[in-house]
Amino acid sequence: MMEEKRTKQALKISVMGDSVSTYEGWNPYGYAVYYKDDVAYENELRTVDDTWWMQVIRSVGGELCVNNSFSGSFVSDKSFVSACSEVRCSSLGRGDEPDVILVYMGMNDRGYRVEIEMDKPDDPQYFYGGYRTMLRRLKANYPLSKIICATLPIGYKRDYESVPTATELLEIVERYNEVIRQAVREENCYLADIALPCERYETLDYGHPTAQGHRTLAKLWLKCLNGLL
Repeated sequence: MMEEKRTKQALKISVMGDSVSTYEGWNPYGYAVYYKDDVAYENELRTVDDTWWMQVIRSVGGELCVNNSFSGSFVSDKSFVSACSEVRCSSLGRGDEPDVILVYMGMNDRGYRVEIEMDKPDDPQYFYGGYRTMLRRLKANYPLSKIICATLPIGYKRDYESVPTATELLEIVERYNEVIRQAVREENCYLADIALPCERYETLDYGHPTAQGHRTLAKLWLKCLNGLL
């Protein structure tokens, strides 16, 4: 009798993100979305397959569970839209637990210079406390999920790729990335350190990636995920 072939079950992957990870029709109802209509067109995103996260999911043979990305959201703060809120941290599954949660958050905290406050690790009003609170709640709600958090690379404006990044900005970016690295270590999660000194991604506004920028982010994510999934 021939053995039945057993197919490997696809990884269920959820995303916790901000505007960079939104796409019209692929986020929870009522969530603010950046990539839609003219904005998506101007950035040359024609389908959801142009986003960094769908490229990653397709490349690893996974399937999307929930894309919990809210445009304009912070890690910190005490509102329900912040990534550290119980509402966001309990909305990564669809009746079952995701195998993997990809966290790509902190751009708005960094952009608005939210105070870090390393001496207040439990206060979600600050970046360090907010990031740790987010990870603790994700682990509590999804104890079997592998939580992988990315550092924050720098974007360049199209046609200005060769313009050097100001030292002051590099120092600010590195401070927030060091917080992410430390919080991930302390909460026993996994790190995707995609903020490489030699890698920047294309944008029209220094923040939101174009289709080319999304390809760069996907490439960086996939390098880090090799061996983790």
